[in-house]
Amino acid sequence: MMPHRDPPPRRRQAGVALITALVILVILTILGVTALSTTSLEQRMAVGVQEGQRAFQAAESGLMMTMNTPSAFDLYATNQSQYSFGSASADVSTDFHGWSAPPRGSGYSAVNFSSAHFKATSTGQAAAGARSIIEQGMYQITPKLNN
Repeated sequence: MMPHRDPPPRRRQAGVALITALVILVILTILGVTALSTTSLEQRMAVGVQEGQRAFQAAESGLMMTMNTPSAFDLYATNQSQYSFGSASADVSTDFHGWSAPPRGSGYSAVNFSSAHFKATSTGQAAAGARSIIEQGMYQITPKLNN
């Protein structure tokens, strides 16, 4: 006959596996929520950068449109121009600032020509509220006025 063996004594585990699983689950949940929050913040930052670039491009485009509009340069009054570029726009103002001789190397004689100096300020705005302001000096070569 075979000897009778007693079953091994029961050890008290008292739910250690359950507690370990819950701790790991809480840690994973915290990591997931943090990753989601970080992703959301990065997305908002990317949209902000994109809208800032859109406003800057609109301001630059407004300056270019103004440079190509001869009537935008008035010696006696500030000229205001508004341009729309889809979801962005630009407001450009030009002011006369004075006279000087034409720049050296421009090919224009200081005896017969003058340079009329202007300051242009372009404010670009994107649909989301981003703004960009660009100031630029420019000049026009004109025949010298006989006084």
